[in-house]
Amino acid sequence: MFAPYRRLLAQPGVPRLLVTGLLVKLGTPVLSLALLLAAVDRLGSYATAGLVLTGHALALALCAPLGGRIADRYGPRSALTGYLAAHALAYALLLMAPPALMIGAAALLGATTPPAGSVVRGAWPRLVPVASLPAAYAVDNAVNELTFIAGPLLVPVLTLVVPAYGVVAAAGAAVLLGTALLLASPVVRQVAPTPPGRLHLAGPLTHRPTLLLLTIAAFGTFTFGCLRIATVASATTFGSAASAGVLMGLLSAGALLGTLGYGARAWPLTGGRLLVLLSLAEAAVLLGGSWAPGFVTLAVLITLVGLVTGPRDAVVPALLADHTPARYRTEVFAWLNTFMWAGYGLGTAVAGRLTGPHDTGAAAFGAAAAAAVAGAVLAVVANRIASPRPAPAAAPAEGPSRESDHPADN
Repeated sequence: MFAPYRRLLAQPGVPRLLVTGLLVKLGTPVLSLALLLAAVDRLGSYATAGLVLTGHALALALCAPLGGRIADRYGPRSALTGYLAAHALAYALLLMAPPALMIGAAALLGATTPPAGSVVRGAWPRLVPVASLPAAYAVDNAVNELTFIAGPLLVPVLTLVVPAYGVVAAAGAAVLLGTALLLASPVVRQVAPTPPGRLHLAGPLTHRPTLLLLTIAAFGTFTFGCLRIATVASATTFGSAASAGVLMGLLSAGALLGTLGYGARAWPLTGGRLLVLLSLAEAAVLLGGSWAPGFVTLAVLITLVGLVTGPRDAVVPALLADHTPARYRTEVFAWLNTFMWAGYGLGTAVAGRLTGPHDTGAAAFGAAAAAAVAGAVLAVVANRIASPRPAPAAAPAEGPSRESDHPADN
């Protein structure tokens, strides 16, 4: 079962890239909570502190594709060098800014976040053979799950030693250190910039299979956003709103196990077909959650949701690496982050509107299931578009190939 992971870790440069990815990704969940605590301490208002987090998150989501494009166009080494300096300056401004400028400083921090995570995901196809890519993206997704479990737990521990602003600084140090390590990595130093050529303003979004895969990822985080609301409503119905934290913990644990299970073996279905199957299975389990008769049953179903969403979240980046034009290899993973955050925000908003103060969360579970079905439908369409076209009959060559003129490749 662990043979694919042993082969992966035996590849030169893989352990270093994983440690780098861990440092970079751990900074985000730690910063999110620590920044909220620091803003509340300094501003004395949860409403204003919420605006600080909103400014940071929106700037990060909107500017991430630009960082990915710069990394593709000028090479990840040049991009990371510039972002490293700008992000360090943004952290200094945030830590020293007066309260009136804290929202703007947080937005600047989000806008200058280095595209390190996108560079890491884009580096896997250059670092490991094709047969090891499922295991690589499974481990990458597992690291992401671990950081979002461990990050919020680290914050209260660190606040016992340093104030909230010190935790913010520690989160920044982790991101900056991870970026510096990535900058020194051979897999980054050896990447040449994309040759000059026609680049669309929308970048990889002009490539239809890529756009569909990104939308599928957004539907996936839409379901996660719905579950944030649904679990609180259901837990309240069963007598304890706080137990929603247990349900979300089980969701993360299931996703971690499912991700590692996906990367540990070769699957008889191709990535695209497996994506359809996982989305449909997720929809079925989510529908069951809306009818759960008790907390234990709901806990089992939530764990099952994690077991299918973990592999799905590993399949999507693997398919993106396979289908997206090489000139957008880093930018597409930056867009993936943007689509996922947008889907999560929309999911929480829709589920919140559907759920009343005394509801069981059934409507939110239903919305999540509908999004999973929509993801399955889009996966079918993406499979049809991305399927290789039949080879034409052999004929004498009459001129240069026009294969690159196909609309899907522009």
